[in-house]
Amino acid sequence: MAVVGFSGKVTSYDLAVGVKINMDELIYMISPVDSPLINGVGTDGRQLLASSPVDQTTFKWMDEELLLPRALVDVSNTDTGTSHLAVEVSAADSYKFQVDDLITVMDRSAVQHAAVLRITAINNTTGVLTVVGWANHAAQTATIGETTSAGNGDLVVCVGTALVEGSDPGTARSADRTIRSNFTQIFGPTPVNMTRTEQQISRYGVSDEFAKQLYGRSVENVISREQAYLYGQPIDDTTNKRRSTGGLNSFITSNVDTTTTLTIASLESVMQDCYNNGGVPDLLIANPTSMATINDISDSGRVRTVIDDPRRGRVPVTSVFTEFGETQLVRNRWCDKGTAFAVKKENIQRRVMQPMVVEALAKTGDSDSVMLLCEEGLQVKGESHMGKWTTLTGYTGS
Repeated sequence: MAVVGFSGKVTSYDLAVGVKINMDELIYMISPVDSPLINGVGTDGRQLLASSPVDQTTFKWMDEELLLPRALVDVSNTDTGTSHLAVEVSAADSYKFQVDDLITVMDRSAVQHAAVLRITAINNTTGVLTVVGWANHAAQTATIGETTSAGNGDLVVCVGTALVEGSDPGTARSADRTIRSNFTQIFGPTPVNMTRTEQQISRYGVSDEFAKQLYGRSVENVISREQAYLYGQPIDDTTNKRRSTGGLNSFITSNVDTTTTLTIASLESVMQDCYNNGGVPDLLIANPTSMATINDISDSGRVRTVIDDPRRGRVPVTSVFTEFGETQLVRNRWCDKGTAFAVKKENIQRRVMQPMVVEALAKTGDSDSVMLLCEEGLQVKGESHMGKWTTLTGYTGS
């Protein structure tokens, strides 16, 4: 890891001031238990977080989502009068529908389909869909009522259009790409300073004290990045020239589960929400404490046990199988026991401006100094295809 002299120890002549030693490969020497995101390998044999270079402190990417023709009835649902029925969705979701679309409102509590309605007008500012009956207006009136809107949380589903035969197509609609951005963060510079005497003193089990101290600071650097990728906030303080990168918690705002226990049932619930938005997560990141319930190795029909690769930390359960496919379990000690994340591996990437390097500083007196630093950030695409838990209580057993 470190350049050493003939004595087996780092000496002043071995430290070339201003020469940067690339330490990025050091992550492969760090236990995946300490850095599961950066250094971990999934059951598919792939690195959990891919990386790519970036040459700007602010990096941007495009997020594009389909205008899926379905939406939940908005919380602020209101009525437009007694002559027509009104179904209100969020203003953003109103763009998923067009005039003359046929919709049906599914009552989530009763788990039933209502009658089919036709949209006659759309207010994209308020999200109100004005509708009239289609085939069996009377049945729909009994479900929603002439003066009462659909219930909050009901699902509005488009079942095609009913344009007049021979008519021109309706108003075109398009989904604008959303420009998202994050910032690179400087992790370091972390100093390592040691006198010549300290370097020469023999210590039991340590051949090179300078290299040992450098390795320890390197592990701390990796851990700080790991925690930033979980809970960092994207902030660019241009006045003071300071930056921090945003993590999963700041980018994932959809599909938030507020149950207190991480179970297969709650996982399937989040998966269903992600699935309805067009994605399926394949990684579940959580503290081992939070996985106590889901870690049921006796349920061989739902979980898989693989203990053959020390880089996976030799954990008992590596995957959970649901109707949505395989979800790899990523145990992360830096993930707070109250939170967990269901993410899609291909949507998350490290953007690296400066790989981790060690650079010798100017020699002062009878001491040697180096600094350790790197600069990178996290890119998170398709946040609506992922989810998180925010109120887990963790394992409370004895």
